[in-house]
Amino acid sequence: MQLDLSRSRRRRRWWLLPLVPAVLWLCLPRLAAALPAAAARADRVIGARYTARLDALQQENFALHQRLAANADAVAENEALRSLLGSGRAVGCVTPARVLARTPGGLTLACPDAAPGAAVLDAGGRYAGTVTSSDGHCCTVAFTAAAGLCGSCVGLATPGRWVLTGLPADCTLTTGEIVTTPGGDWLGMLAAAPVPDADGLTASAPLTDTADLHAAVYFVRTD
Repeated sequence: MQLDLSRSRRRRRWWLLPLVPAVLWLCLPRLAAALPAAAARADRVIGARYTARLDALQQENFALHQRLAANADAVAENEALRSLLGSGRAVGCVTPARVLARTPGGLTLACPDAAPGAAVLDAGGRYAGTVTSSDGHCCTVAFTAAAGLCGSCVGLATPGRWVLTGLPADCTLTTGEIVTTPGGDWLGMLAAAPVPDADGLTASAPLTDTADLHAAVYFVRTD
């Protein structure tokens, strides 16, 4: 008797193949029921993470907006200081002051130590008005007319109108000449040569490079 050590042939179970569709068909209802549940669960998990992330971003955005609002005054004052320093005009000693309120003819500034009669300049160092009163918390400013010196002539300029009036009818001023207040504050430049008025005794000329009366920060002269 001899042992047969040769590899035995594997039996091919082809008869199992027809059972696969049947098994899938039987499992299909369970799979159909399980897929929506799995999808809903995944949606809840992903949605919860998305909502939490969105809430965190919204809170961070709100906090940033609060910080920006709190720093808005400081930013405006900083920009005004930069503009003043870059104007190239000698403005002497000044104190920055934020606008608290506006009226048709003036402003209320946060500058409690302002002295009545002090000149008020914009961020470009240009004359904008005069302090009329101070109550220890703020000061009021009026857009009052100021004498305008131009060459050897003297006129009158009112903030907002920005026309140099009352000049001698025979003055020989030309476009581009500088106009200042008696205190040396910048009023502007002649935008055109003076034109005689109807009375024939005086002349007027429009001004350019004048104060910004809509600024958020002004400077009160303290010297």
